[in-house]
Amino acid sequence: MSRMTRFIKTGLKRIVDLERIKMREAKLLTSTELCFAGRAEDAFESVLEEQMKLHAGVTIVDLLKFLYQSTLGPFHLFEMMDETQLKEWIRKNLGDARSSDGPITENLYGKKWVRLNFGPYKKRFGNDYQRIYELFGEAKGMKHGQLGEYQDLLKKLLDALATGKIRPKNDEPNILRLFQSFLKEYEEKNYPPIHHSKKYVLKNAAEYLVIPCLSIDKLG
Repeated sequence: MSRMTRFIKTGLKRIVDLERIKMREAKLLTSTELCFAGRAEDAFESVLEEQMKLHAGVTIVDLLKFLYQSTLGPFHLFEMMDETQLKEWIRKNLGDARSSDGPITENLYGKKWVRLNFGPYKKRFGNDYQRIYELFGEAKGMKHGQLGEYQDLLKKLLDALATGKIRPKNDEPNILRLFQSFLKEYEEKNYPPIHHSKKYVLKNAAEYLVIPCLSIDKLG
C-alpha cells in the first residue's frame, strides 16, 4: 500500500469516525429527558416548567419546537403545502387521532399562538376537519414573527440549561456542551422547523396544529 493510499484511508476513517460521534451526540441530545429544578423566577421559566409538567419525555428538542411555534407560528406549513394539501393533511391527521380527554387547546409562550389538540377536539366535534382548516387559515392574515425573537428565546433556554433551571433527569454532564454545539449548526442552517423527539412522541399524543390564539373563541 502506497503512502498516499494510507493517507487517504486514514483521512476517510477520521471523517467516518467524526460522523459517528456526531450521530451519537445528536441521539443523546434528543433522548435525554429534562426536568425543571427549583422555582420559576419569570414568565419564561414558568412556561418551561409548565411544559415539563404537562408532558412526559420532554427533551431539549421539544422545548425548541415549543419556542419555535411560540414565535414563528405555523407559517412554514403554508410554504410546504397548498390549500388542497393542507386540507388533506388536517383530514388525515384528525382521522388518525384517537378521541381523548383533556384540553382542546394548549397555550404557547407569548399568547399569540395555541396548539389545537386533535384528540380532545375529535371527542367534541368528531372529524370536522373543515372547522380546523378555517381556524388555521386565519393565520395567513397575521403578522409574521421575527427570527430575532426566536433567537432571543434560544439564548434564554441556553441560560436556563447553564444555570441548572432545566437539567437532565438522569445525570448527563455533556448536555450543555451538546446543546451549544447544536445551536451553532442550527444557526448555520438558518433555524429550520424541527420535529418532536421520538421519546416525546411515544409518551404523548402529539397530534395537533398551531392556530392563532384569537381563533379560540370561534371553536364554539
